Amino acid sequence: MTFLFVLPTILAIVTLGVHFLRYGFYPVTILLVGLLPLLMIDRRWVARLMQLVLIIAAIEWIGVLNDVTRDKAMEGRSPVKSVFILGGTALFTLAAAGLYHTPRLRHRYSHSPIAAPLPPSDEGTRP
Repeated sequence: MTFLFVLPTILAIVTLGVHFLRYGFYPVTILLVGLLPLLMIDRRWVARLMQLVLIIAAIEWIGVLNDVTRDKAMEGRSPVKSVFILGGTALFTLAAAGLYHTPRLRHRYSHSPIAAPLPPSDEGTRP
């Protein structure tokens, strides 16, 4: 069931990777695809890194939306379809970042080697 909570992250990162691949930014595409295996590591820093990447991705989609809207306006075409598509993509990406605050993903990525819980001590429990 946790996979369904992580799936939007995978889709958002792959979508952004395809966007950069279309424009020939191969190193960025490789970097984004290289981030996906990190989702299998159950550490807090992975969740924060994914949230950061997704927020930056949403900002990128808003920038693309701005560029496409401006270009269509200069051509005299309606940007309504582009606004829905790119705006929806940006919102989906932000929603994927927000899923890391759900109890399921918060629990999944709560393990930290620095703040690992100590085993219970039996000192003071003997009569």
